[in-house]
Amino acid sequence: MISFLRRNRKPLIVSFVFVFLIGIFVGLGGYFFTGADTTESVAVVDGHKIPYRRYLARVNAYLDAMRAQDTVVTSDMTKKVKAEMLRDMIVNEMMAVKAEEMGMRISDTELALSIQQTPGFQRDGRFEQALYFQSVRYQQQTTPEQYEKYQRRDMLSAKLKALMFRNAKVLPDELRSEYLRLGAGKLQDYEASKEEFAAQLRQNRALDTINYYLRQRAQSADIRNFLEQREAGL
Repeated sequence: MISFLRRNRKPLIVSFVFVFLIGIFVGLGGYFFTGADTTESVAVVDGHKIPYRRYLARVNAYLDAMRAQDTVVTSDMTKKVKAEMLRDMIVNEMMAVKAEEMGMRISDTELALSIQQTPGFQRDGRFEQALYFQSVRYQQQTTPEQYEKYQRRDMLSAKLKALMFRNAKVLPDELRSEYLRLGAGKLQDYEASKEEFAAQLRQNRALDTINYYLRQRAQSADIRNFLEQREAGL
């Protein structure tokens, strides 16, 4: 904590808020339980494990959200959700690996604020430490330490994706020609809709960049899928 204060000589009230949050979430105490082993993996990406318990927690949360909207969840739908959730988690891990290679990091403060702002850890709009521990323990089926470890990975992936979206450019001269080429609308509507079209075009280009990276990375990445073994209880 002393070293943190030395590195962050900011106004007293701001420093105390940040140190308080980091003290709760990021290893300066507060891990009151160890829980069951969470190292069993549903997949491994370049040596980075994706815990089966974390995967199941996400699948169950997604299915519960569907049921809350009065959706009848069939076995085929459950199977599809499981496959897509695993794919998304593998993609996120691949992006996190790339972000690390680029020197990107998630600071303790970024992690702490992300957790504090998570609605599931709040009551009446305010963060509650006891609710955080309870949710991680019983809903996520893990420990705060493990949760924070993998939350960093998700945030790394999101940070790289955000960078790719920011770097997706559309030059003014090409916007009109792309609008006409893609048949996005009538020429007389161009001025009224060009901002929306430009945003969509930037998004598509960012997605193209991400997909290109994933295709290239998949050729050399060491990706191991253990879903069938985990589902069989092995």
